[in-house]
Amino acid sequence: MNKYNIKKPKKKIYIGMIIGLILIALLSMPIWNIKDIKVENNGYYSKEEIIEASGIKTHSIWDLSFSHARKEIMKLSYIKNVDIKYNFPGNVIIKVVENAPFMYVPFSGSYLCLNEQGQVVSQTNNLSNPIPLVSGLNFSEFKIGEILAIQNDDAFLASKELINTLHEYTYEDKVKEIDVYNLEEIHLYVDNLDVIMGGIGDFDKKLQWLIATHKNYDMGILDLSQVVKSGQASLRPIT
Repeated sequence: MNKYNIKKPKKKIYIGMIIGLILIALLSMPIWNIKDIKVENNGYYSKEEIIEASGIKTHSIWDLSFSHARKEIMKLSYIKNVDIKYNFPGNVIIKVVENAPFMYVPFSGSYLCLNEQGQVVSQTNNLSNPIPLVSGLNFSEFKIGEILAIQNDDAFLASKELINTLHEYTYEDKVKEIDVYNLEEIHLYVDNLDVIMGGIGDFDKKLQWLIATHKNYDMGILDLSQVVKSGQASLRPIT
């Protein structure tokens, strides 16, 4: 009876060890290695920037902490949310929600950085992002993380349309400032030119004309408000 009781526990230990070794062998197989990392919904940050921030490498899935990777990605200034999933075999998918900068607006000697929805992302003293500065929006106060209470909302909507058109023609980095104070006489400041675009109508056609010809003008006030109708522009000195 005593011999039976001694042998039975030993048999269970051996079986447990065998099962443990099998599990270790299975979990160390190459099928658990990360082969591909995909990044979705990114626009402002590149795939490489997000992967680098995450710290995720092409090692075993068992070496990866999703919570740590998410925390590291969230340190990027313009990331609002992150979701990380593992798809068997070997695929990691990082889905991000960006709070990407869209425009700057001046405020009391500083600048507010807004996203496309008008939410205040940050306040800064430097125009570090290659996005336009928009003047002519009326507001009196702000809170970081909240939608800016703009009194002339039509000017903000016009600004969005203008910036998206500039982006379509990959021209937004050439425009230093957009003035929408008067929507019948919108100004773009490009290099040393004050470009009068007139109203928002036919803005894309006026912009095409500007892109094609502005290198011919060094400095001054370039009036394109009637260029679509007349085919002519006028340049006069800045006084």
